[in-house]
Amino acid sequence: MRTNQIRAEVFNLEGEKVYISKDFNNMDLSKLIDDVYLISYRDSHGNVLWTERFVKTKAEVEFVYHVQHA
Repeated sequence: MRTNQIRAEVFNLEGEKVYISKDFNNMDLSKLIDDVYLISYRDSHGNVLWTERFVKTKAEVEFVYHVQHA
């Protein structure tokens, strides 16, 4: 993994990891069921850079809020 690459991990509200992307610029969330999810963005060392909550519907993915990590 390149040192500047950001990985995304998507969790349902029960805490189950339901999607992983090695490149957050190329995520396909279309197979997720309509629900509320948390997505954590991590650096190449596994450190959480930021987390967002989003609502997935058939029509769109709506990001509800953004939590910045130090």
